[in-house]
Amino acid sequence: MNPTVSRVEKEFIFNFLIKNKVKVEVKTEKNSTEGVFLDQNSAEIKVELNEIFEEMDKYEPEIKVFFYFQSSYHTFNSAILKKQSKTIIIRNPDSVARNLLRKYERVIIDGKLDVSFELEGPIQPLEFPAGKTYYFAEKPPISADFTDVKINTLLEKFKEKMSNVVSLNKIVMLRNYTAKTFFEEIVLHYGKVLYIPDTHGTIPAKQYSDQFEVIERNNWIDFEMAHNHTNPGMINRVLSDYLKVLAKNNIFSYSIIPILYRNYITGLIFLLNNHQRSMPVDVRILNYTAQFAKIASYTLSKSGYFDAEKGRKDRYRIPIYDISPGGLAFYLDDDSMEEKLTVDSNYNFDLKIDGHEIRILTKLVRKFHKLSRNFYGFMFLGIKSEDFNFLNNHLYGK
Repeated sequence: MNPTVSRVEKEFIFNFLIKNKVKVEVKTEKNSTEGVFLDQNSAEIKVELNEIFEEMDKYEPEIKVFFYFQSSYHTFNSAILKKQSKTIIIRNPDSVARNLLRKYERVIIDGKLDVSFELEGPIQPLEFPAGKTYYFAEKPPISADFTDVKINTLLEKFKEKMSNVVSLNKIVMLRNYTAKTFFEEIVLHYGKVLYIPDTHGTIPAKQYSDQFEVIERNNWIDFEMAHNHTNPGMINRVLSDYLKVLAKNNIFSYSIIPILYRNYITGLIFLLNNHQRSMPVDVRILNYTAQFAKIASYTLSKSGYFDAEKGRKDRYRIPIYDISPGGLAFYLDDDSMEEKLTVDSNYNFDLKIDGHEIRILTKLVRKFHKLSRNFYGFMFLGIKSEDFNFLNNHLYGK
């Protein structure tokens, strides 16, 4: 009888499958397809399938789910509760069995094939100011294709749009940049939005939107005292003087929105209304600009603007010890990879077999020492169906 995992283990394993988009096999009475877990709760699991079969239209059809996790095959029985297109909702099982016999036996080839991969060197610091706020450049949640978007085109369209809604707008990129005003310094320190609705009023003491975070009055006070050693009794006057400087320069309302990449401030977007316009920069405009800053960060990232931080890449070519359509292992006679390869980290592998090139996303799931050799076992996280079939036929002659 196969041992089962605990409820806590089950939740952890399913979250791992979701996070890493690990392929699972879903078997009905007559057919089989692959899919990935999208989400789970205590009662249900959301699964996206490659194919949908006619028998899935029955009332709560029973299924079996198989997956590979940490060197063991796992399975559980379930039923389809709902179906829409290629997405199904299945019952979250009470138990999951593990340590099944391998569906795909590893074939020992001991050096007849090589695997090649790249490892990046240490992350290099970028030549931008670093602040206290972190933002990881993800694809913005809007319907747009950013594949061929040019950053200069993006900036020009934004500036053109802003010219109709504020008195002045400007974008400054910050590579090797030194702040020129107190207002820039405080934005670079916090990595948040500076917003002054009215230079004849006061510095905001509240947040205005859930789309961006404003540097509040207490932040101004902390920064002024820390950087300029201002006497606490003079704080109100000093902050008031900052606003007067803006007002004397024909600025009625003022905002600086940072473009963030991780903790770096890579650009500043300046928006202002003069006294001729005499109205606050609208919060809706700031919402739009905050969204644009994220789009700009993502576009810069995709265009290679931040590639300097990746440092040098070293390429390795290592003989494979054993392989199956679900994973592979290799060994080294020294410990040169011990610090470079870490368990639960992902790696892109390149294989070339009989002229067939395969690129696979893998995860290192096991390291062990045996007979003076260091072994490294990898699980395939993502392999194209045609590559899977090729490996299956090549290894087992099927």
